[in-house]
Amino acid sequence: MLLFATATCVLLVSAATSQEIRSAPPSFTRIPLSIPVHVTANATVIDYDTPRNQTQLTGLVQDTFSVNSSVSSLQVGSAEITRSYLIFGELYVPLNWENRGSGVLEFAVHGLNLDRFYWSIGGQGSQFNYVESSIASGNAVFVFDRLGSGNSSKPDGIKEVQTAIHVAVMQSLVTFFRHGVHGFAFNFLLASLAANHANILDALILTGFTTDTRAVAVVNAGLGLTIASIANPSKFGTLSNSYLATASGVNLQQDFLHFPDFPQSSLDFIVQHKGVITIGELLTRGQALSKTAAAYTGPVLVVTGDKDMVECGGDCHQSSNGSANLLEPAHSFFPSVSVFETFIPCDP
Repeated sequence: MLLFATATCVLLVSAATSQEIRSAPPSFTRIPLSIPVHVTANATVIDYDTPRNQTQLTGLVQDTFSVNSSVSSLQVGSAEITRSYLIFGELYVPLNWENRGSGVLEFAVHGLNLDRFYWSIGGQGSQFNYVESSIASGNAVFVFDRLGSGNSSKPDGIKEVQTAIHVAVMQSLVTFFRHGVHGFAFNFLLASLAANHANILDALILTGFTTDTRAVAVVNAGLGLTIASIANPSKFGTLSNSYLATASGVNLQQDFLHFPDFPQSSLDFIVQHKGVITIGELLTRGQALSKTAAAYTGPVLVVTGDKDMVECGGDCHQSSNGSANLLEPAHSFFPSVSVFETFIPCDP
């Protein structure tokens, strides 16, 4: 949760690029932003060339999720890189927020295979539109396309679009607004941000998150990772073969939506706005939880659905190392926090 200084609020809300959108309720101002970020980070040197075809990529995916995986040997060191990117986002501000709003800006980070539209599933008036729910609560919310996604820069998908660079970009974006964040979805990156930059975060909400990795390989193998330009030539045809996408809506439903507890329209929306994952992200994902956020002291809330396939193998109520469920052990990643709470929403 990020608390803006009043002067910053007024500056952003009155920006010349703002576009007012009214609904009943909520009423808000939408401000599209293309934010230049300049980052220096230690990127992982990956000894793997862009795959020539789908057959070669599938071999890499098989090795990545094998019980005897050897892909760690592809990470042969690190190298400091300095880069500049453009990150596209949208700032939604409730009308009169500077006078009557909550003073909270939510910094929402979408997950893999998605883009910023994840936060507005179903569009205007949908019960699954998170942006509208936040605005109705009096909060401003910033949604953006992560590096390599949507309308943001799309650099090399092996050398640059990877964990360390994502964390550096997020730090730059948070600093752009102020010193704080309220984040969701791409949770291992947010956890890494807390671990590496401590109390840049005022509060942290992690949705779809545990530290349990037993189901990750099986579930991710089910994504049917395909060279993005093959999976959707009209949308991703200009991307290099280092950019990947899920094969179909079947793969997305299998991993992220539990039948019959969702409307078909939600799956259709997610398929329409399907995003990408890069080989660099695939091979460096585990780095994000390589050290605890020992210096972070703000409150943490972990919210994960009871049948989450990726994080819980379909049952988050499983006990783990003496804990009542699979969410509680995440507390060990945040040993110094002032408040740690978990919530497991149940399907109807």
